[in-house]
Amino acid sequence: MSCDGTYEFRVWGKHTKARKMLKSLASAVTVEEFEDCYLIVDDPTWNAKVRDNTLKIKRLVDERKGFEQWSAGRHRSADSTPSPFDDLFERLRLDRPQRGKKYNLPREVRKLDDDSDVRVVFVTKRRRRYQLGDIKAEVTDIEIHETDQVLRTLSIQGHDVKELSRLRKKLGIRDEPNVAMHQLIEAEVLDADTIP
Repeated sequence: MSCDGTYEFRVWGKHTKARKMLKSLASAVTVEEFEDCYLIVDDPTWNAKVRDNTLKIKRLVDERKGFEQWSAGRHRSADSTPSPFDDLFERLRLDRPQRGKKYNLPREVRKLDDDSDVRVVFVTKRRRRYQLGDIKAEVTDIEIHETDQVLRTLSIQGHDVKELSRLRKKLGIRDEPNVAMHQLIEAEVLDADTIP
C-alpha cells in the first residue's frame, strides 16, 4: 500500500459555519456521488470499502496533532490484497468484473456466512470537494442504506500539519473529535441494531 503523506481531520455534524467558510475560501469545487460498500472489521486501523467493484483498503499509519495519516491501495486481485481482506476478496468474487463476467455485489454479500468477522454496510455518498491551495476539503452527506439515516461530515486533508492546524482553528472545529468514516458508520449501524 502506498502512503502519500496526507494527513486528515474528519468531524461529524452539520457545521454550517465551517461549510460556508470552506465554500468561500475554495479555488475549485467539484460535486460527486458514490455508492460504496464498507467492509468493517474489528480492527479500527483498517478502513476497507468496495467502489466500482474495486477494493480500496486504507490502514492508519501515523497520528500527529490530532490528524491521521492513512496508507491506501486499490486491489483488483486477492494476491495483492493484505490479510484479512484477501480471503474476503475471494469470497465476494471481486475478480469477476475483470474477467468480463456478470457481477452483483449485494448478491455476493448475501452469500457471506452470518458468522463472518466482517460487517458489510452499503452507503450512498453525496460530496462536495474543495481545493484551498495545497489543502483539500470535503463535505459529505452519507445515507446508510440499512437504516436510511443520513450522516453529515466535513474533512480537511493535506501534507502540512501546521497549515492544516491553522485551517482547523479557523473553521472552528479544533476541539471536535477526529473520527474516521468507517468508525462512525459502524457505530451508527450498531446503535440501530440495539434499538428495539
